[in-house]
Amino acid sequence: MSETVNTSNPAIGFIGLGILGKGLSIALAQTGHRVAGVYSRTQASAEWAAERIEECQVFSQAQALCDQMDLVFVTTPDGVIGQVASEISWRPGQGVVHCCGAASEELLEPAARQGAVTGAFHPCQTFACLDDPGEAVDRLRGVTFAVAGNGWVPGYLRGLAGALGGNAITVPDGQRPLYHAASIMACGHLVALLRGAVRLWEGMGFTQEEAVRALYPLCRSTLENVAGHGVVAAATGPAIRGDAATIESHLKALSAGFNDLIPAYAALARDSLPIAKARGLTETQIDEMNDLLEGFDRAERS
Repeated sequence: MSETVNTSNPAIGFIGLGILGKGLSIALAQTGHRVAGVYSRTQASAEWAAERIEECQVFSQAQALCDQMDLVFVTTPDGVIGQVASEISWRPGQGVVHCCGAASEELLEPAARQGAVTGAFHPCQTFACLDDPGEAVDRLRGVTFAVAGNGWVPGYLRGLAGALGGNAITVPDGQRPLYHAASIMACGHLVALLRGAVRLWEGMGFTQEEAVRALYPLCRSTLENVAGHGVVAAATGPAIRGDAATIESHLKALSAGFNDLIPAYAALARDSLPIAKARGLTETQIDEMNDLLEGFDRAERS
């Protein structure tokens, strides 16, 4: 066991080699960082990563890896991060980092009690639908990383984010769940919203593939507008225009076979109203649309 900790050019190890673990370990190695060891309960996953990283050793035990590393990324499923932290004997000053978005260093408290320096490094990115785990490397380029920690770890993690072409931000510990909820709303819940749109196309007789082909350019242009011009400027639709008649026609159409989509449609229409007000909609128009939406809500509950 190495008793000293190299904080300027640390030997980096990974426990857990799923999509994120594989992608992050390779990405860091490609940017010149010393990824020296990997461990996974699935030997083949560790070997897959080590074969792609020069001078990276596969360890058969997590403790053996930690004994040799200065900085350890615990990239296991979120639910077992705390268990891993409690099962390892850590050295004072050794860095231990997880990549969970909803929590901060509290997941690594068992390591901190032994003198380890803990942190969090969460990429604001999705890794779904990757056929090749190596594709995760590309998805890590240029994204925002939520960095937390104490001692030498957060400064080092901010440097890692920069090396990946990304943007490091600090989210106060108590607000990590809000940060993660925002990520879910922009990703997982976006998919749920689009599922509703696809269902409406299917209700008109189109296939899911045809629906996605039609909707994708619309979604892409909307996101580009948000990125280039901001949320208020990018918003469009009848709620933004104060077009209560069109909203009423939508709700009536949904009530003929898609009642379960009415709450989501109405909630999103309401959430559009502050944007509409910022775009110059009058209070009278906003009240008219609120009355319309509340009327459909009452009808749905009765």
